[in-house]
Amino acid sequence: AVIVVPQTSYELNYGSVEAVGTYGASFNYNVDGQQLMGAVNCQQGLLNGQQPGTSDQAQLLNAVCQVAYGSGS
Repeated sequence: AVIVVPQTSYELNYGSVEAVGTYGASFNYNVDGQQLMGAVNCQQGLLNGQQPGTSDQAQLLNAVCQVAYGSGS
């Protein structure tokens, strides 16, 4: 299943989201028809080891953390 990340051109592959360590997650996503892999640190707010550079990236980070950990993290 693919989730369109709100207000972005990103599509998150729901089934690929996998919690890693305490606050991390790995995932696959599509942008402009290209499939990419990513990783987040939900505690530090990092996408692929860096602060999100755009609002789209911030929305993607938030969506992955919601799927991996729910609203309780």
